[in-house]
Amino acid sequence: MKSALLHEDGGLRRYVLVMDEGDEAFAEITAFAADRGIRAASITAIGAARGATLGYFDPAVGDYVYSTCSEQVELASCVGDIAMGADGPALHAHVVLGRRDGTALAGHLRAIEVFPTMEVTLVESPAHLVKRIDPQTGLALIAIDAALDDEPAPADPSLPRGVNHIGLTVPDLDQATAFLRAAFGARVAYDGLTRDDEPRRGPDIERALGLPPGAAIVAQRMIRIGTGPGLEVFELEHTDPQPAAGLADLGWGHVSLLVDDLDAVLARATAAGGRALDAPHPNSRHEDTPGNASIYVLAPWGSIIELQTLPNGHWYGSGSETDVWSPSRRGIR
Repeated sequence: MKSALLHEDGGLRRYVLVMDEGDEAFAEITAFAADRGIRAASITAIGAARGATLGYFDPAVGDYVYSTCSEQVELASCVGDIAMGADGPALHAHVVLGRRDGTALAGHLRAIEVFPTMEVTLVESPAHLVKRIDPQTGLALIAIDAALDDEPAPADPSLPRGVNHIGLTVPDLDQATAFLRAAFGARVAYDGLTRDDEPRRGPDIERALGLPPGAAIVAQRMIRIGTGPGLEVFELEHTDPQPAAGLADLGWGHVSLLVDDLDAVLARATAAGGRALDAPHPNSRHEDTPGNASIYVLAPWGSIIELQTLPNGHWYGSGSETDVWSPSRRGIR
């Protein structure tokens, strides 16, 4: 099988998959989704095959009854979706197969052997779909509520929607990433700053981010561990770094709160005793979509809280292994 990314925009990605002669397409599509961490997608396909296994759900027995087609057929139609099941991405597809005499077979796809080719269009969605076992039928069905947050966003726009990400500074970003992958199954969403880029330094950065004089950010990476807020990991050059905070020390590097009305939330925070380090400033790469802004606020005890607005979400590159988790939009369950 060969594949190519045709288009991406705001977490929506469109791929084309071209099967080779002899490929078992159901397994190939499932493996492709697993390799790229795809958690929600739709598929369509056309082509031809020299055999397939189709199913029919029989309510009387509570399971699929399968039959095998062992002849050359045209794949006249194939539609389906991908959602997260208990063992990873799960493909559910229905097909219509055309025979030589013009009659057709149709059913739930279990396997199909490609000959000579099969062209699949797969559209990945930034929303994550989850399958749960339906107690009545025993089938794994998409559970819309499982794809959304347990709690709705607050109705008051001066309150944050929730925690967006947590900042962490490490001595070596690549070593830290390797540890987080091995220990916790972490996945990289994107690199906001690489060693090939100019380091972020100077008076403006020092003031906006609360850095000591002469410090420079040399690498910055957004990582996700399971579900929940992202982990924004920094590597800095600094002549006098302090040891990592322990249990008796207060605070992380920073906690980011995703907000809808930045001015309203900032006013509420300063009224409560917080102090803004600077004026709102644009976000870094992959967060620099239209309308974006953020500002660092010092809590009374000195910890940094970032207020961040991303009305148009993140954008991702071909190297992204996952989307960044974000709290639900206000009023959406």
